[in-house]
Amino acid sequence: MGASSNDGPLEIGGFSHVCIGVTDMDRSLDFYTELFGMDVVFDVELAGASMESVTGTDGAKGRMVGGLIGGAMVELLALGDVPTSGAPSRIGYTNISFRVDDLDATHDRVRALGHQPLQDPVEIGGVRMFFVADPDGTPIELIELPDGLTSTVELWRDGERDRAS
Repeated sequence: MGASSNDGPLEIGGFSHVCIGVTDMDRSLDFYTELFGMDVVFDVELAGASMESVTGTDGAKGRMVGGLIGGAMVELLALGDVPTSGAPSRIGYTNISFRVDDLDATHDRVRALGHQPLQDPVEIGGVRMFFVADPDGTPIELIELPDGLTSTVELWRDGERDRAS
């Protein structure tokens, strides 16, 4: 699918991936593999005219590692030295979220693996959650849905149907 019509929105064939910028690929790869079981699909070095065009930087080089986490493609991207300037912005991409069946057991497992959750599990709108930060501070949300639901689509669409009844 693509932009085959001049009327209406783009025709999207489906979700592709989420890309997370990292400062230290090996450290980040260890984190995502150990904590989330990332199944690495590819590991490539990036350089050349296309890379320069995308980054807007002459001589840009990088490394990208992509893998599956819970069936979703997650790409880690290291571009070398990244300038730091104060607190990170939370405009735009804010976090990635993974669903788990038992949030309390997951919280305990995160700690057992030597990582510090950012808070104890909380409930918002019937969804239980907590966050853990990756080595660069990118927040990763872990959620448990109510009543055995397996997606937030089920949660919200079923909820809309219930309210309409």
